[in-house]
Amino acid sequence: MCGIVGLKKLYETPKDSDKNRVDKALLSQHHRGPDNTSNTIFGQTVLGHNRLAIIDLNERSNQPFFDASGRYAIIFNGEIYNYPELKNKLLQKEYIFQTSSDTEVLLYHMIEFGADGIDQLEGCFAFSFYDQQEDEMILARDHMGINPLLFSIQEEEVLFASELSAFKYLLSTSVVNEKALNAYFQFTYVPAPETMIVGVHKLLPGHYLKVKKDAIDIVKYYSVRDAEKIDMPYDIAVKEVRNKLETAVIKRLNADVPVGTFLSGGVDSSVVSQITAGFKTDVNTFSIGFVGNDFFDESEYAKNVAKHINSIHHPVQLAKEDIVQSFKEVMKAYDEPFADSSAIAMYFLSRAAKKEVTVCLSGDGADEIFAGYNKHKAYIRSKQPGVLIKVATKFAGKMSGGNRRGKMANKVRQLKKFGNLLQQKWPNSYWMLAQFISLERRNNLLLNSQPYESVIQPGTDSLQHFLMTDQQFVLPNDMLKKVDMMSMNNSLEVRTPFLDRDLVDFVNGLPDEYKYHQGVGKRILRDAFRDSLPDEVFSRSKKGFEVPLQDWIQSVWSEIVDESWFSSSFLEQQDVFSKEGVDKLKSDFDRAQEEEATVTMWAYIVFQNWYKEWTEK
Repeated sequence: MCGIVGLKKLYETPKDSDKNRVDKALLSQHHRGPDNTSNTIFGQTVLGHNRLAIIDLNERSNQPFFDASGRYAIIFNGEIYNYPELKNKLLQKEYIFQTSSDTEVLLYHMIEFGADGIDQLEGCFAFSFYDQQEDEMILARDHMGINPLLFSIQEEEVLFASELSAFKYLLSTSVVNEKALNAYFQFTYVPAPETMIVGVHKLLPGHYLKVKKDAIDIVKYYSVRDAEKIDMPYDIAVKEVRNKLETAVIKRLNADVPVGTFLSGGVDSSVVSQITAGFKTDVNTFSIGFVGNDFFDESEYAKNVAKHINSIHHPVQLAKEDIVQSFKEVMKAYDEPFADSSAIAMYFLSRAAKKEVTVCLSGDGADEIFAGYNKHKAYIRSKQPGVLIKVATKFAGKMSGGNRRGKMANKVRQLKKFGNLLQQKWPNSYWMLAQFISLERRNNLLLNSQPYESVIQPGTDSLQHFLMTDQQFVLPNDMLKKVDMMSMNNSLEVRTPFLDRDLVDFVNGLPDEYKYHQGVGKRILRDAFRDSLPDEVFSRSKKGFEVPLQDWIQSVWSEIVDESWFSSSFLEQQDVFSKEGVDKLKSDFDRAQEEEATVTMWAYIVFQNWYKEWTEK
């Protein structure tokens, strides 16, 4: 991965002052590519790049990258996994290559095919391709939204970057986006196409933006909903899943730097690590655990899998002292408010991995494709909940508390949420399961509370459409955002084999019962690799990538919280939050009974930290 920043003038040639803006923006995301940073005025554009060298480490592959004629240029963040095949086709058309990089292949592929060639790419990417002669720029984001790409259309120019922080220097003024604020305090992240700044947008996955002179178009070239239904016997489909995932992993092992894997001991990361170890010797694997908190610590499971696949395992054990010491660094990693607390663990895991490798493979995406989350199980059960579940849910609803601090408290939390689910109809049931903060809490907290309406629609009331909505909404905006943000802050590239397009399209076309069957999610994935891993990988219950958030917030409170954030004068000046709502949040958080209060407090702290950084230019 790398970082890109740039602008295209609509009516005039860029000036040195425009190049200076891009310089400052590049500096704000230097962590994305510490190996080389450069930018240049080219035609009607300024193109800037932060390079993290992965393939062809020579400086000849630095960017911006130009063709021999000087007509075309590209800046590129990502990896094109099928670049050897694309290169062979281009060689047949007598293109001459000066490097062994996928960047040069991508440039000539775009010269040959233009926007029509984007859908032929396999990989994770966000790039800007510019034709100086035609004054045409194409901004493109990969099929699944693995790599970020943000843009802003102004009266005189189009701006773009890999991170929101870059727009502090690209824009002359900025205002907090209330629509994004409401979404953030519902889901704990800001869904595309919104960002927390008015006028700055995230390009949706599977889309490209074309600017020709002063004409601007945004085009969809791919959607997970386009997958064709597949009629195939289950046993044959099991073999296909295994073959496609093994192929996806092998493609992602290509690098001129050390490659490892994240390993939690769960199904997804264990499968990826096992395949990797089968094709690569001396594989480094990395897991994270929490000292003194057995409920959240899965490190022993990871160690067992590492022993089974004979990897060089690096268990990261986090103590409260480690968190307190480094938490200010974590807070600086947020380019935009993002309150999925597992991002904290991802930061420390990435930091540890970077000491040994430059690339890590992960199991991200498997849950959204194969139906692996507890919410998928809850959705299926809500169709026929049964008398006992209804009674237990009603009983839990009358109980106080419900959080993730222990098994019993977590069970109460789950039953309460299930009770709320039984009262919802589709598509409200989907949005209820996706949210973490209730409408009541948002109404109390925000001065201008309003319902958030997503451009992503759930479709019909079915598991298939539930999963596809997760792939379009939750996956790029939460899971992939978290991994990109925290890994790239440590200059670590993370690759996601489960999001290989061929595999995604295949699994999305399979019947629901191939994915979820008799109360068990990821059925076909489990059966495809059951003979390759220890039984405990498949038998233990689903555990998310969670952290002891309440304890951590209390431990680092004095380090990261400004007490003025709770004062009447500050809140009145900020004009975003209700004083009464903030007071109630603080009181509820201090009592530490409800999970929602902890999540909301963390969202509040992250927002205020971001707000302070953003407003201090």
